[in-house]
Amino acid sequence: MLLLLGPTDVGKTTLAGRLLQKAGEAFLLDLDPGQGALPGAFTLFRHQEGRLTPLRRYLLGALSPLGLEARAVVGALRLARKIPPGSPAVADTDGLLDPEFRLLQVEALSPTEVLVLGAEGLYRALAWRKDLKVRLAPPLPGARRKPPRERRKNRLERLLAHFQGARPRLAPLEGPPLPERLYGLLDGEGFLLGYGRLLAFAKGEGLFLTPAEGEVAKALPTRLSLPSPALPG
Repeated sequence: MLLLLGPTDVGKTTLAGRLLQKAGEAFLLDLDPGQGALPGAFTLFRHQEGRLTPLRRYLLGALSPLGLEARAVVGALRLARKIPPGSPAVADTDGLLDPEFRLLQVEALSPTEVLVLGAEGLYRALAWRKDLKVRLAPPLPGARRKPPRERRKNRLERLLAHFQGARPRLAPLEGPPLPERLYGLLDGEGFLLGYGRLLAFAKGEGLFLTPAEGEVAKALPTRLSLPSPALPG
């Protein structure tokens, strides 16, 4: 696995896409809960014939691993274990530059190589480890910094796309209901089936508007507010 690290908007995702195209059949570990495929979640994809197919998702429940470092490391590791041994893989990450967190992430994932883009301080914080192969590279040519408004727009579009085809369904509901929050609906292994909007609740059950398929074992409230009024329901 190649692990891509660096601040936001240095071209990590673009580079990951180019590497996948060259590899042909490979795996993408999307570890960017803010600007990744599904806000608030990590996703493992299979890349084949130029297409990405989601295989598993893990709920982080926030747009950054800050304050949720242990959960973020465990989630990344659980998804990485689903990659067949010896398969080419690229891990794309968010822009958090905390050296302690990144070192924990590297130790958990045991990548073949770590490529740090545009962050010399982070590179120095990792490069002292003789058991790690760490390289420093400049930001990708053409990478541009996105304003916060564009980031929010991108997240909203991805959430709305996720809810296409959503339907009401019942799921277990523990604790006080939080209808102003998105819920993560988990399967029996703790992986994310999809998000849900709580429509009604009674006697330990909630009625959720969700695109999730499969048996829901648990519904967890996230730190993500409902992007109303754009979200259906």
